[in-house]
Amino acid sequence: MSPQPLSHTDLVGALLDAATASGKEQLLDDLSFQAKFAYKTFGIMSRIGKDANGYDKLAREFSESIEKGKKLLAEIVERAPAETQKSVASQFLALTPEAFDRLMMLFRDLSWYKNYLIDSRKGL
Repeated sequence: MSPQPLSHTDLVGALLDAATASGKEQLLDDLSFQAKFAYKTFGIMSRIGKDANGYDKLAREFSESIEKGKKLLAEIVERAPAETQKSVASQFLALTPEAFDRLMMLFRDLSWYKNYLIDSRKGL
């Protein structure tokens, strides 16, 4: 269980629906992996600071993961209802600080989804 409530439960549900309806479950699994990686990497970067050894490598990997995640997110919703597509594009994929903050919170939610997938595969 998540120690904090999920921020974007409706969108996570819409992503699950869209992935299932279009046979893109693997894309959602890939997205949840990228989301968890990016969210955890961002936390490490924040903790160690810009002057720390290895920060530049982490920053590159973080940026790559964000871009992969955004592409996967867009691909998953490409056959979702137009309202969902428009919402994702404006609320999460736009190049604004607010959209980035929302994207990171969505990635936090998806990291918990990834944990659920891992736990369910272990039979827990």
